Amino acid sequence: MKVMKISWVDLCGYGDWLSSDAALKFANGKYTHVETRGEITKCELCYTDDGTPQVGFGELIA
Repeated sequence: MKVMKISWVDLCGYGDWLSSDAALKFANGKYTHVETRGEITKCELCYTDDGTPQVGFGELIA
């Protein structure tokens, strides 16, 4: 498990996806989870048709 610490500025407007910049950092760093406010959440990495990474939040881990 590799955890990336994030803050509210790393979230998209809907709050359940990382922003484009944060998603790129997540993909390049080979992270599997994010931590915010002391909570660790598993994330799903996928890519758009043009190869842009997108990161959606999964279930709460701790």
